[in-house]
Amino acid sequence: MLARLGTLCLFTIVTLVSCPCLADDEAPLVSYENHKVVRAYPRSWEQIEQIHDLGALLLTDSEGIGPVDYVFPPEAMAALDAMDIRYEVLNDNLQETIDAERKRLENIQRVGPRDPTWFQDYKTYDQIVAKLNAMVNDRPDLCTLIDIGDSIEGRDIWALHITGPGSDKPAVLFNGVQHAREWIAVMVPMYIADRLVYQYNFNPAIQSLVDRVEFIIVPVVNPDGYVYSWTSNRLWRKNRRDNPGTSCDGVDLNRNWGAGWGGSGSSGDPCDNLYRGPSAFSEPETQTLRDYFIANPRVVSNIDFHSYSQLILSPFGYTSTLPADNDLFLELGEAMHDLILGVHGVQYDWGPIYSTIYPASGGSVDWCYEDQGVFSFTIELRDTGYYGFELPPEQIIPNCEEILPAALHLAEWSSNPLFINFPNGLPSRLDPGVPETVLVRISEIGATLDPTSPRIYTRIGDTGNFTETPLTPLVNTDYQATLPATPCGRTLEYYFAVDTTGGQTVLSPADAPAILHEVTAAPIVLAYDVDMSQNPGWTTQGLWAWGQPTGGGGEYGGPDPSSGHTGQNVYGYNLYGDYENQLPERHLTSTTFDCSNVTGVTLSFWRWLGVEQPAYDHAYVRVCNNGLTWNTIWQNTSEITDNQWVYQEFDISAYADGQSAVQLRWTMGSTDSGWRYCGWNIDDVQVWAADPNGCPQLLGDLDCDGDVDFDDINPFVLALAGEAGYYAEHPDCNWLNADCDEDGDVDFDDINPFVDLIGQ
Repeated sequence: MLARLGTLCLFTIVTLVSCPCLADDEAPLVSYENHKVVRAYPRSWEQIEQIHDLGALLLTDSEGIGPVDYVFPPEAMAALDAMDIRYEVLNDNLQETIDAERKRLENIQRVGPRDPTWFQDYKTYDQIVAKLNAMVNDRPDLCTLIDIGDSIEGRDIWALHITGPGSDKPAVLFNGVQHAREWIAVMVPMYIADRLVYQYNFNPAIQSLVDRVEFIIVPVVNPDGYVYSWTSNRLWRKNRRDNPGTSCDGVDLNRNWGAGWGGSGSSGDPCDNLYRGPSAFSEPETQTLRDYFIANPRVVSNIDFHSYSQLILSPFGYTSTLPADNDLFLELGEAMHDLILGVHGVQYDWGPIYSTIYPASGGSVDWCYEDQGVFSFTIELRDTGYYGFELPPEQIIPNCEEILPAALHLAEWSSNPLFINFPNGLPSRLDPGVPETVLVRISEIGATLDPTSPRIYTRIGDTGNFTETPLTPLVNTDYQATLPATPCGRTLEYYFAVDTTGGQTVLSPADAPAILHEVTAAPIVLAYDVDMSQNPGWTTQGLWAWGQPTGGGGEYGGPDPSSGHTGQNVYGYNLYGDYENQLPERHLTSTTFDCSNVTGVTLSFWRWLGVEQPAYDHAYVRVCNNGLTWNTIWQNTSEITDNQWVYQEFDISAYADGQSAVQLRWTMGSTDSGWRYCGWNIDDVQVWAADPNGCPQLLGDLDCDGDVDFDDINPFVLALAGEAGYYAEHPDCNWLNADCDEDGDVDFDDINPFVDLIGQ
């Protein structure tokens, strides 16, 4: 196999170009004249090896079956055409993009480290160090700059510590530029540092967080490679190791960490862009950051910034085995996704490295979690194609702005010694008079859980005392909470509390009891109810069909079920198992139903789903209210392989409330990736809304014995005095039974109507 980077020189034109305004030392510039940025869709590893033999330079972080971005020399394009590999050209002449970037940086006016325009364009290693020192000089009460080690060429690797008064706090570590060419990956952690330092006195939320958490910013893990990407080769990825016995330099630092070192998604070839080095932690850069993690056991979480792909990635990369905390990683990933999306509307998918992109062994994220217990993420920054590593400068600040709230959320989460979450969610409605259980999972972040401490506090209504009830232990740190039976129309308020063995208490919600979880007991109004016992006559395309699944298939993504969630039948995308590949999106579309008289509409159904990551498979749930516009309410953002029926619930009120012609659509599509999963299976579809006004009500029956008589007089007088006092004596009754004139209020105007009711 010809090495990707080594053989690239067979096709590149190496020219000596002086650039004294940018270069830190004399170095020739590598030219990519007429080189194409290509997104290829190989269908086998044999085809990937053939791509390597053409001298293609890998751009994406790893590679596998499916879409992979490469740089192809112009001489290799004819051979690529002959290989029967589908591809698209994203950039017809990469050098033009690089030249434009270099010319802009040559002519740009130099700005000082405190200049408000500092983030409007990329910065050299020396400019970054100057800004780090400026922050320390401006706020020595908040900042400490530490030289944590040296690169292979002797450059300093700097760590900026930012925190308020106090010590022994939980810490978060944000690092960038393990890969030299990913320039945006230094600007983002520098922006986070800048906001923390210079907004401390003006943003109460930031001040509170900086006072409770220590931030550690390591903006440039690979200073030699970063400098080299400015002075010589814009697409340089590795460090600057001189590999003995070969003319090829460099080790991929993010394949040099100890977890899964040497596995798939890395290379033993020194000329390969994914070269893992001769041994785990062979490089001074990875040794430095490893030792710093070990020396700072207070580090709870970490983000390793990279580009490009717009992804939030969690362990593992070296194995398809999911970490014990996978549910928590996914919850954090989804929360960061939502925060990023809310800033500029940019989508970042999330999930484990192995299934969301490709296998990648020897990465820092896996080692941090596996060896140190650090909740570590990789965030792949903008963009997803044309610009690649030459992200235009006008996108720097927007990219920084959208990542900041996600980074602060992870820091806020890390500030708690324990974390309370609810894998199955919290109920949006209670069945009146029926207790309901909630699964509670407690994660140990920076402390040890007192296993006897988990408890729930509940009360019906917004006044009165809370009732404390211990949670029931299940397995590990899972517990079961029971929400008490709540009368129809009443609201249950509640919160959770757990203690560490050191006596710290963690609450959910965090500000309880000032802020509480709450849920109302109310009957439901069904707008649509399809249990699949009979064919509902929906519109199908492709492999969608109604019937009993056979339990077949499962070549890669698990088998289909052998019956429905209830009953025998489902609507499925290929009832016999593995779906076919290389199919366009195919739809399952419901009949039209009426929601014109309901509000707060919810869709619920049961699924059994098996799909690859979204680069290959596209699964959607959509809703329409006009026969034309289909609004996506869910899509897969990672590989999903259900092995049992899973309940799904979505708020579709924005599209269904008050609408008379609503439809639902499930969509499945698969590209030619060579892998086949089981696809969709759908059962027990309901569209419903809670109806708090649907509670049984007998006006005048204030003691709730089913009659209106003289025994209701004293409770009626109590109801006139106020809701709280009435419910203290009659917690299971309905205070609004005293609204005898039916005007929505309980007041003196209800006295005469009440007397009339007694007399009937």
